[in-house]
Amino acid sequence: GGGGEPLGESLADAPLHHPSDGPPPRAGEDWLEEITLTAHVSKGTYIRSLARDIALALGTVGHVTMLRRIKAGPFTLAPAISLDKLNEMGQARTLEQILLPLRAGLDDIPALALDPDQAGALRQGRVLAGIAVDDGQYFAMLGDTPVALVEALDEQVRVVRGFNLD
Repeated sequence: GGGGEPLGESLADAPLHHPSDGPPPRAGEDWLEEITLTAHVSKGTYIRSLARDIALALGTVGHVTMLRRIKAGPFTLAPAISLDKLNEMGQARTLEQILLPLRAGLDDIPALALDPDQAGALRQGRVLAGIAVDDGQYFAMLGDTPVALVEALDEQVRVVRGFNLD
């Protein structure tokens, strides 16, 4: 036989709302089926959690049915292309016409100019010592060529993410 006790109610009689979900939705003339919100948030904000918290603060429940990021750092929707267009361009081998340079996504990180020996050392994963810069992240460059995203701490520079570009 079966492994458990039969349920005391049929599925048709089961409540659609459970008390652990928070207070039940309010009914009345001011009932909203949906609302569109725009949020300007900092990195690490969980929009779905924010939507839940807003609904609870309003004494109801809610969920996200569509989420659209319209800006991330320096990037906006204006120059964006569809996945279909990206796929077409990839097959036609014309991606270089639309791809932004690596620096475009890291324009808020200061550059750190390297000499060829320093660039070679970082490419091999070595730590540069005696580099007199403020502590923090840098975009290590050899001329116009990105070498690595690095972290400077106590006059030592370590690779966070290396770039294999020439």
